[in-house]
Amino acid sequence: MEENFVYHSSKIQGLKTIEPHFGTHNKCWVYATKEIATAAMFLGDNDDFICQIYCSKNGTPFICERFEGALDLAYKNKTGSIYILSGKNFKKGQTTWPDEVVSEYPEPVLKEIVVNDAEDMLRKLESEGKILIYMFPNTPPNVQPSDKSDVIQRGIDWTINFGEDTLDEIEKYHPDVLPRVLNGLKEQNYKFKTKKWVKLSKKNGTSTIFS
Repeated sequence: MEENFVYHSSKIQGLKTIEPHFGTHNKCWVYATKEIATAAMFLGDNDDFICQIYCSKNGTPFICERFEGALDLAYKNKTGSIYILSGKNFKKGQTTWPDEVVSEYPEPVLKEIVVNDAEDMLRKLESEGKILIYMFPNTPPNVQPSDKSDVIQRGIDWTINFGEDTLDEIEKYHPDVLPRVLNGLKEQNYKFKTKKWVKLSKKNGTSTIFS
């Protein structure tokens, strides 16, 4: 790729090499971005059930809280580092994110930017106009369906692909859609493995599933 450098964020500080790992694309890659601001959004303890990360059409990335307090939960007082890597091995267009690039190889760290509070960094980037933050219930138009169907579909897909820890997250952060996730899994003939979810999946209806 043409860029000289790319940026990789991690909760682990002091790394000298970034090793490829399997992610949601089922590929063994090193993930990176072309902008520090975008990499900063991947710090902390966040996933799509907590704060959704987007790359907007005008090039400004943004974060949307999926529930009240989600930003603090994901980023407040969370430490980590943004690692600067050579961009020579990274390929564009391998994921749906236009600002995301991937490499199949272990990548030596050229420089480390230590982050002591991920939320402070995001707020600073917001004040500089480099990212946007939407606090719940605010959201940009035409991004998140009001029926939370995106959460439901992701809950189904991630349970099938990555395991039933996904259901624990749904129960914790989005209990209102848990029955629909379980029903969606049953419709796909998913075989529940954990005793808890085997039991709950046999119950029918929102009113009985938590009884």
